[in-house]
Amino acid sequence: MSDGTRGIAVIGDTTVDVYPTGGEPIAPGSAFEWHVGGTATNAARWAAALGGEVSLVTNVGNDVLGAAAARHLADGPVDASRVARVDAPSPLTLYTGPDGDEHWNAWVAGSCYGFTPPTDPASFAAAHEWLLLEGVTLPAEVNGAAVRRLAAAAAEHGTRVALDLNGRPNQWSGPDAYRDALRAVLPHCDLLFAGTDDLAVAGADPTPAGLLGLLPADHDATAFVTDGGEATRAVGIVDGEVTERATATPPSAAVATAAGAGDAFAGAVLAARRGGVSALAELAAIGNAAGAAAVEAVGAFDSDAAAALRRG
Repeated sequence: MSDGTRGIAVIGDTTVDVYPTGGEPIAPGSAFEWHVGGTATNAARWAAALGGEVSLVTNVGNDVLGAAAARHLADGPVDASRVARVDAPSPLTLYTGPDGDEHWNAWVAGSCYGFTPPTDPASFAAAHEWLLLEGVTLPAEVNGAAVRRLAAAAAEHGTRVALDLNGRPNQWSGPDAYRDALRAVLPHCDLLFAGTDDLAVAGADPTPAGLLGLLPADHDATAFVTDGGEATRAVGIVDGEVTERATATPPSAAVATAAGAGDAFAGAVLAARRGGVSALAELAAIGNAAGAAAVEAVGAFDSDAAAALRRG
């Protein structure tokens, strides 16, 4: 680390996200643009752009898109030395626009989706102050076992763990399977990010109380529950009890696409938390500002928006 301190490792997925240009519905002859995305990649770039010292652990494919994604990440604010080129195609996602009800088509099966686990999880965890883990890598066929090992190793070595739940209904056979996967990791987590839609996938009430019901009875954590443009609810939890609450309403935004708002929120809050901010309302406001900036541009990360937010 350049300043002699331990930083943040964000561990998870990279995708190549394809958008129709001009915001028009997809039709024969449509033009498209692509961006490097994925929950971990977006969060890592927001955290780094807002002042965090961040490394990214993820996979990119061995195809031309993977090579371009690797170059793009290497040129950005994140330490990309642990971005692994994998002998598999890059995962692709296609934004189908408002006519698809904010729907995405994804080509992930058989791709390099996820991350290459560190060979020594304990040494890796001990080298960082924070790990940010992504719920999209919790399925067994992605990186479930590796996520559990990293979370446990971090807790053993005093590294703090953040988890962005990122519940995707198409990844789980039902709420029970998702809850079981979460409960194997949540006991090690200090900082939690959950959208109301994530909690719905877990069959939990879409509130801080619903999230609390997934945690061990004696758990300590800070948690944020987001709901799009509605107020963010933050809670401090000590020994299984809510000891502090705060709410913060996101600023208004001209939404180009909702993609990446949650990733920006998590990355910004984690950077602020490591930078010394601890007040719940202030952290929620920082996350909301990043999320609002993210949705105003097509492509889940906007370096100009991040720079403007940092100056502000």
